[in-house]
Amino acid sequence: MAEEKEKKNKKISKMTIDEIDAAIKKSAESMNGQSSQYIKHLRERKEELLAKK
Repeated sequence: MAEEKEKKNKKISKMTIDEIDAAIKKSAESMNGQSSQYIKHLRERKEELLAKK
């Protein structure tokens, strides 16, 4: 049951910096590039989180 909850997609606004980094890496590998909208949104969120620190 716990494994099923971990596999569920998480909203970008709820992700931590570590989760965002992992999502960027995984997406870049599967989408063959860095130009997707999803990756752009992840980077924007990471910048927001780093600015708050």
